[in-house]
Amino acid sequence: MYERKTLLKNDCSIEKTLNVISGKWKPAILSELLKTNIRLRDIQKELPEASKRALTQQLREMIEDGLIQKEDFNQFPKKTEYAITPLGIQLSSVFKELSKFGDQLK
Repeated sequence: MYERKTLLKNDCSIEKTLNVISGKWKPAILSELLKTNIRLRDIQKELPEASKRALTQQLREMIEDGLIQKEDFNQFPKKTEYAITPLGIQLSSVFKELSKFGDQLK
């Protein structure tokens, strides 16, 4: 069974937020999911330097945190899609502000 490596602290809202969106690939994954539902193989195409294991682990953490959901389709071959949840959609404004800030950095 998967167990989160970094425990969430409940005493600081900013730290909790940063914990659920921090990770080498989470921002890129969330940015894609804010546009459309996506499959793991599509994420791998967008992030070829990321290992499947790392992506799967970060997807699991985001599911556990309620930011995204996983949908398995009952078909052959197996099809699984990831989608942003209403909680995850709330990160859209956070990502816009982070992007604005990043644009100002040299």
